[in-house]
Amino acid sequence: MQPAYTTTRNLDALRIIAACAVVVLHYSDYVKDVPVGQFMVAHVWHFNLFVDLFFVVSGFVIASQYLGRVADGRAIGRFIWRRLARIYPLHLATLAFYVLIALALYFGAARTDNAARYPFSDLPAQFLLLHAFDGARLTFNFPSWSLSAEMFCYVLFPLVGLLVTRGRAVVLALIVVPAFANTVYAHVAGTGSWAHWINQGGAFRGLPAFNLGIACWLYRDQIARWPIIPGAVTSLLAAYILFGSFVPEMVDLLIIYVIAVLAIQCDCANRATTLMRLGLDRGSQWTYSCYMLHLPVATVILTFGARYLEPYLPGGRLTLIPVALMVLAFGSVLSLRYFETPVRRYLNDAYDRRVGRQMPAAVTDIPR
Repeated sequence: MQPAYTTTRNLDALRIIAACAVVVLHYSDYVKDVPVGQFMVAHVWHFNLFVDLFFVVSGFVIASQYLGRVADGRAIGRFIWRRLARIYPLHLATLAFYVLIALALYFGAARTDNAARYPFSDLPAQFLLLHAFDGARLTFNFPSWSLSAEMFCYVLFPLVGLLVTRGRAVVLALIVVPAFANTVYAHVAGTGSWAHWINQGGAFRGLPAFNLGIACWLYRDQIARWPIIPGAVTSLLAAYILFGSFVPEMVDLLIIYVIAVLAIQCDCANRATTLMRLGLDRGSQWTYSCYMLHLPVATVILTFGARYLEPYLPGGRLTLIPVALMVLAFGSVLSLRYFETPVRRYLNDAYDRRVGRQMPAAVTDIPR
């Protein structure tokens, strides 16, 4: 099964919007002591579900590049290695940053109001990308829980690929069954909505969305023929951003799924949207860098920086938010160009030299 060309420009635009939304969500917590921060905290909590959009996009793009091409042990090994080479170096770098802070706290060289964020006992799970199963709590660079969830989906992807060879309709069950199982477990265990699972159960939260992305790839021809409602993606996205905090979390999750599918529809039909016309898709290459670096930047600028500068700044931390955003933008560009890309290429080339190139390289570099 060779992947046909399909643009992902609408999905790319959604990815950078989702990353920015997560930044807004987390940065608003730093200024919740002022009215504007309190308003943001109350009205952007639903931005956490933009992570589920990442899962759908990953499922779609991974399927477009690798479905039918990871049928033996060597191909599976190379696939997993390439995914690790993409996500692990920056995860390890940001984890190391917070480990240094943890060591400084341990030896009394620094202080914090949230020492529980740095438990050394959670490091094995962090190193092994298992912290979306049963992590201690939101620790270290905590947005990395979604990497753990995605790695779980990557490991299962070859099995999914094998199952859908028996009939692509199987993938629909792979959406419904995990979602139903999550719902039953959440009800029995009293965990609340599974859309809120992060460090505990986040891996299982990601499965329905990832498999939805695979399903959209398998049914892309039919999806491309659906009637396209002009402005549907942009309108629904805007409505979600503005009013999503007023509806139940599971409804919000369903809306995120619909937004992703509508964007996929436009991509499969090669239809431009307002998001594309605005050129937002051009920023998608920095999505992962932005997502992984925004908390370390906040720690430096909004925590350490504010601790020493806040007495001299009108508005305190609120004044430092634009500074943090500029540093984040600049740091994301540098990280992708001078760290992530060279390290990824080195690791992939090293693997190919040692193991051999059993499977052709993917058509494009797959975003996280």
